[in-house]
Amino acid sequence: MDHDLQIYSKGTAFQSGIYDLRSLETLISSYRSILDKLVAVQLGRRQLNNRIKNQLNYEVEIKEGSIELLINFALEHPEVFAAFSEGGGHQLSGMLTSLYRDAINLRKSAAKFIEKGMNFNIKIANSFNFGSNNVYTNTEDSEILIPDLKILWAAQATKFSTDKILKRINGEEIEYVDLISKDESFSLEVKDREILGSDKEVLNATLKIVGRLDMIAFSSHKGVIISDRESFPVTWDEKIRSNMQKLADIEGVIFTVKPVIDHSRLNRDAIGFHVLGCSNPQGDLNV
Repeated sequence: MDHDLQIYSKGTAFQSGIYDLRSLETLISSYRSILDKLVAVQLGRRQLNNRIKNQLNYEVEIKEGSIELLINFALEHPEVFAAFSEGGGHQLSGMLTSLYRDAINLRKSAAKFIEKGMNFNIKIANSFNFGSNNVYTNTEDSEILIPDLKILWAAQATKFSTDKILKRINGEEIEYVDLISKDESFSLEVKDREILGSDKEVLNATLKIVGRLDMIAFSSHKGVIISDRESFPVTWDEKIRSNMQKLADIEGVIFTVKPVIDHSRLNRDAIGFHVLGCSNPQGDLNV
């Protein structure tokens, strides 16, 4: 294997010398983003600066009915890439491929709990070794065990770009995408679309927010509550639509809400709220 890393994909989007621009752009830009994020995680960073990004060079070859991206890493800064300098790009490529595989396996494990409506915990347990699969699901205790925190970081960091690719992998336009290094390989396939499932959950906890309803789309029951200079995306049911309309753009409204979380983010931070009711103490309007 003359190059450090290979990304190979096959499908009708790459046939007859005419390539679907959206599929091609999604594949190239998403994997560039994924590799940038994986390198950052492997280096213990939240993101890469431009100096390091410039060391990640790409060569692209396109073959009939497929696309093949051949990647070589130029590790010219030993103070940054010291841990990988001995093995060069081959060593780094193997680590990135393995890390990405474990990140996807973590999301798959989480998806199984989400599909059943079960809560779960992610625990770091670096005392175990399950061979090539470094993610272990303990169904009985609703736990996912991983040996390294980097796997969780990688799952979170690559989620957006991975989801863009998976939405294109439909068995026809793009059949699969392989990520291949000298010693490791990993494929994204149609079956992996399970991690795109319905991830949002309204928690059974009631909160009150004092603020103003703004940026409203009443037909789709969506808006934003502005409270203490912060914005919170909100939704509501049709039955309180008229009352929400009466209180739109009024300061000091009390909104009774439930937090909405996104399990695919692998944490329980609220991404928005679902409004149960609202009232204006000054105007004595009650829901």
